Amino acid sequence: MNAQPGWYDAGVPGQERWWDGTQWTAHERAVVVAAQAVQAVQAQQPVQAQYAAPVAQAAPMGWFPVVGTSDVRWWDGGGWTPYRLRDGKSRPDAFAIEPASTGMTLGILFIVLGFTQFNTYSLSGQPGLAITPVLFLASGVIWLIGSFRVSQLKKLSVPSTVPVFDPSTRPLPGEAEGAGAGWYPVAGRVTRWWTGTQWSHYVGQKFGVRPAHAGARGYRVSMIAGWVLAGVGALGVVLGIAMIALLDRWVGVAVIIPAVILGLAGGLIVLLTYIRRYTMILPTQAPPLR
Repeated sequence: MNAQPGWYDAGVPGQERWWDGTQWTAHERAVVVAAQAVQAVQAQQPVQAQYAAPVAQAAPMGWFPVVGTSDVRWWDGGGWTPYRLRDGKSRPDAFAIEPASTGMTLGILFIVLGFTQFNTYSLSGQPGLAITPVLFLASGVIWLIGSFRVSQLKKLSVPSTVPVFDPSTRPLPGEAEGAGAGWYPVAGRVTRWWTGTQWSHYVGQKFGVRPAHAGARGYRVSMIAGWVLAGVGALGVVLGIAMIALLDRWVGVAVIIPAVILGLAGGLIVLLTYIRRYTMILPTQAPPLR
């Protein structure tokens, strides 16, 4: 039985050649010497003698066409991910949340909180309190949708063709251009591939390697959204205090509660986005980062 498509020893020291499932192709790459790598993300491929047919293995990381669709999607070596290649650009799926279990847990939590706040609104009889449960319920639905979208990827067939070698996706994980190539931490346990001369757009997380080509845009959007939410929250608190003094206490409280939630959420988004910025944008210095 033929082996799965993948990178195998080319019979030349330091080189690997792509096996398409039936025969060798012309695609070759340098073998990564990970002596200085901080963290390995993918197990080493089995060594083959000369050009003998390799033993069966799962397809390695890469951009592969998805059978039965027009998509070219990132395969992390163990499963499909919510990242597609379109018009020469890597784009994440809308509302996709990884891991799916986290999206499911948070979705249920927000929905429960929404119903709890709805009961509070019903008991108080204050129309202004209705906005809080609506916000929680809407957030819960979004989390559940994202979880469902990622779960559906498990139903797709595994790669069975040669990967797509698009220049916009390079350098790929494993491509070495100098000494010291490897995975280096950029935020906590999150790592990013360093080729020896430049950072790549791929980050290693606990659930696999993910492309982060759209990270710069995500960073800008997150920072803007965080500051806007924090500003709206602060303005809402001031407005709520004024309403308590000038109108009715419950009207002011109804404004202050969601305003505080928005303000805290905005501040948290800004803080976490800054701390994890190098998981989204390319670092400006060579590893190790300080």
